[in-house]
Amino acid sequence: MRKCALSLVGSLALVFGMASPAGAITYGELDEGLHPYVGFMIFFDPAEMGWLSCSGTLLDADTFLTAGHCAYGIGTEGEVVLDADEEIITSGGTDVWVTFDDTEVLAGWPARADYPTADTLYDARSAWLDANPDYTSGTAYPHPDYASFARFPVNYDVGVVELDQAAPVTTFGKLAPLGTAEALVAEAENPNDAVVENVGYGTQSVRPKPLSVDTRYRSTSRIVEVKGNIARGGNLHTLNNPSPIGGQGGTCFGDSGGPVLVNNTNEVVAVVSFGLSGTCHGADYSWRVDTQDSYDFILPFLGRRFGASFR
Repeated sequence: MRKCALSLVGSLALVFGMASPAGAITYGELDEGLHPYVGFMIFFDPAEMGWLSCSGTLLDADTFLTAGHCAYGIGTEGEVVLDADEEIITSGGTDVWVTFDDTEVLAGWPARADYPTADTLYDARSAWLDANPDYTSGTAYPHPDYASFARFPVNYDVGVVELDQAAPVTTFGKLAPLGTAEALVAEAENPNDAVVENVGYGTQSVRPKPLSVDTRYRSTSRIVEVKGNIARGGNLHTLNNPSPIGGQGGTCFGDSGGPVLVNNTNEVVAVVSFGLSGTCHGADYSWRVDTQDSYDFILPFLGRRFGASFR
């Protein structure tokens, strides 16, 4: 999965050639249809002149929850959009597409080597996505206070992609009740019992070499704490390393925006945000959506066009 690393190593995973940056949760296993509402998103960032990928959760027919850094600075028809003061408009980009297929989501992706310029490559890839019935286009909206980690650890790293048409999915994720993270820790008989589930399309391992297979994976990990300095900023701290009692593993590059779920439910506690290791070991951090601030941002998107809210 794509994840922002706060060494800021690989904060965005570019899609090179025929390969995708996505593959699997670290130490995870194939999802095999257990989370059909978790999707893969791909988008064009004109500032980076690159194609990047994230994961996310469908909350209703057209509301796709992801990370703020996955919805920030997206292009519109391949261009940076400026306001009257020539400042980059960071929300509302339309160069974004989402699919809920669970395997080989970039099979047939136009190769960089076949197109001599960035413009021709953009035209080929956007045309491929527009013509692909498995993908739905949309418009991206980061949290209005997201500022590219400038106020770390208070990052507001949550975003939404509003899809242009209803997704071909009939089950949805939902926001966990307010304060769920604290409740999970308080209810655990011992620290290793506060287990959450991660789902996404990102890199499964970095060493000895990157492993990417464009497929949805899942894993479990335990909550480390909810009261430390970084956690108090709004981030959920979970353990990435596999353990017989503490979970299978965690998340990596490409998993950004994917859900951290109450284990064995469809309740989203947080969206994958960043890590402190360039090799995706140790600590994972996800921006919590079981807070009033996240509710205030997300809830207005639900049920706006294609039916009732699925809260």
